[in-house]
Amino acid sequence: MGPDPDEQGTLEISAAIAAIQTRIHKTGLSLKESADFGLFEKTIRSTEDKYLMEDFSPRFFDLHGATAFWIGAYNSSGNIVSVQAAKVEDLKDRSLADHWQQQQRRMFVDPNPQVRFGSEHAHDAYFMRGRIVYHGNLWLRGDIRGKGLAEPLTQLGFLVSLLKWSPDYLYGLMASKAAEKGFGVRVGYRRFVPRGTHWHIAPGHIRPDDWLVYSTRSDLFGLAKLIIRTLAEDPE
Repeated sequence: MGPDPDEQGTLEISAAIAAIQTRIHKTGLSLKESADFGLFEKTIRSTEDKYLMEDFSPRFFDLHGATAFWIGAYNSSGNIVSVQAAKVEDLKDRSLADHWQQQQRRMFVDPNPQVRFGSEHAHDAYFMRGRIVYHGNLWLRGDIRGKGLAEPLTQLGFLVSLLKWSPDYLYGLMASKAAEKGFGVRVGYRRFVPRGTHWHIAPGHIRPDDWLVYSTRSDLFGLAKLIIRTLAEDPE
């Protein structure tokens, strides 16, 4: 009998994660995964960016190891140089757009009555159901930007999500300029919709021009295979 396909997939994901970790470690960075979102908030507040997304705030959500994680990258001095986070929602009974209608209202509209949330969200969001991962709060310190680290760091978050949860979809909301320049493709997103959540009047810190960017489970498996193949051809 041949190997179990699910087990084989797990091995491929694990191999791709190990390859990415090796690449990141070669740059002198160390990595830490955590499900402590109180610590995540403290870590974010200590950075120059200081922006904790509401989706990953303990003020709004009960985030724990079964449903969420964050990854920090640290330099040789132990200082934080990158963060990212992901969480999974089980949306079998409603679409991602329906989920947005509920959650965005809770996070942004209820605390700020001047905000106006729309209902004409990204087309695909009305058809996305099942186990759905949101990946966000990605930040890199200024001195490590432009050094090719955004791609492996983000891919690491994607593949850890795939290994943990085997989601139907993994998505993010990306500034239109970044999406148009191909950043989404480079980090591992495979599907793009030129609208994210719809705002009539957006909160001051929310971009109204975000795109919905996402990958299916199959896309993520393809990403793992691509990483393994690429590193096999060019181990450096």
